[in-house]
Amino acid sequence: MYVDKQCLLSDSQDLSQVAGDYYSTYAYNLGSTTGDPGSGRPLYVVICVDVAFTSAGSATVTFAVIDEADATLDSGSVVIVQTAAIAIASLTAGKIIVIPVPAGLVTQQYLGLKYTIATATTTAGTVVAFVALDAQLNP
Repeated sequence: MYVDKQCLLSDSQDLSQVAGDYYSTYAYNLGSTTGDPGSGRPLYVVICVDVAFTSAGSATVTFAVIDEADATLDSGSVVIVQTAAIAIASLTAGKIIVIPVPAGLVTQQYLGLKYTIATATTTAGTVVAFVALDAQLNP
C-alpha cells in the first residue's frame, strides 16, 4: 500500500514506553475547520503494528483520534473517537486497526493520534498510522 507522506501520522513510532499518553509524530492538516473533511466520503485512521507489543506486565493500549487547533498534539487535544483498551497480546506484528472518523465531530484543523499505554510498561511495539479515504474493514 502506498501512503502519501502528508497523510502519515506515525512512521514506525516506538511505543515501548512507561504507562501514559503519547502522541503521533505528525499531524494531518485538514486545511479548514469547517465542512466535511472527507468531502462526502468517510475518513479513516489506519494503524498498522510493525513490531509486536510486549510487556513484563499486562499492559493495554488505547488508540484515540484527536483534533487540535495547531500542529502541536498534546494534552489539550480533543478526543474525537477511540478504541477500547486493547491487550498487548492482541497487538501482534501485522495487526491492522481501522478507526472511522465521524465527520460531524471534527471541529479543528489538525488530526492526530493519542496512544494511551495503561497498567504496565510496554517493552516493545512500533506502529505506522495514517489518514485514508478508503480502508479495508473486513479481516
